[in-house]
Amino acid sequence: MRHHTLSAAIAVAVLSSASGSASPVQGVVSGIYELDTARSDNAFKVIDSATATISDDKRPRVRMRLRKSIAVNRIRISTAGGRVGLAYDAKTPIIVWIGGDPITWKLIPELVFDVSVKDDGRTVALTFRGDDSERTSEYHSVGQYLVENTTIISPLFSTPTAYKQVYKNIR
Repeated sequence: MRHHTLSAAIAVAVLSSASGSASPVQGVVSGIYELDTARSDNAFKVIDSATATISDDKRPRVRMRLRKSIAVNRIRISTAGGRVGLAYDAKTPIIVWIGGDPITWKLIPELVFDVSVKDDGRTVALTFRGDDSERTSEYHSVGQYLVENTTIISPLFSTPTAYKQVYKNIR
């Protein structure tokens, strides 16, 4: 498997190029979105519930890793030229080719993921593969909202864990 790492400067340029668009592109409206907590599941509670049966020696580390990877208040998303650009809050942007090889993305030094993306014309799905879990976040637009349906699979969980986040377009 080939890995590509893109510089933050390239990522910002791609994200900026289409982020203000109001027309649907690949079924997702490019823009900047803020979390609407009233319309969203409490992802932290979902994680706490999913990790409740993990042994006491592993549970705090697993919870911390999962919470850091899902703690998002603002998303900037764009699709252009066969690529998806995504930035969570002030974290390093992700730029990945639709249907292409996964890229390596580092959330923080301890959390490194292989990220790939698929697009079916209505939904853009990013898959994050890490050492101890796989998270797929599917994004689609509904009016002024970006809906994210996330599923986390881990050998530490008895079943996949899922939650929904809803973001309101602010630009």
